[in-house]
Amino acid sequence: MTNRRTLSALALVLASTAFGAAAPEPVVWPAPKDVPERVRAAGLEMLDSEAMDMHIHTTLKVYSGGSPVTVPADIGIDRSGPKPRYSPLHTHDTTGTLHVESEEWRDFTLGQFMTEWGVSAVREKCRADVGGQARAGDPSRIVLRDGETITLRCR
Repeated sequence: MTNRRTLSALALVLASTAFGAAAPEPVVWPAPKDVPERVRAAGLEMLDSEAMDMHIHTTLKVYSGGSPVTVPADIGIDRSGPKPRYSPLHTHDTTGTLHVESEEWRDFTLGQFMTEWGVSAVREKCRADVGGQARAGDPSRIVLRDGETITLRCR
């Protein structure tokens, strides 16, 4: 009987430890309301439709103090008029997929996206991994590549 009680108590402690520990709550860094201004600040222009001459997708994962940050939907999309207008660099949803849909092939950077998002001090407060490999230097200079995953860890 003692062994059963001991095992039951031990099982309860292990279960509460494994399942009771809550995952960190996601941090919210909201999408800006001034989309055209943010897009201009990133050195880009709004388009009346999505261009498909260059069409790539990069995944962005962001952590702040160890907690996940949800990448907002509609960064770089202005829905204030009768028809949406698009930056060539934008998000459609909260999956962290960055869409580059441009009229021309060129380099687009993580810094341009973070400027559109309105997030500053990436250079000073974040470090980056690309495809699981640490990337030295300024994360805002990372060029977005099709199929890559960029992980930003910010303090």
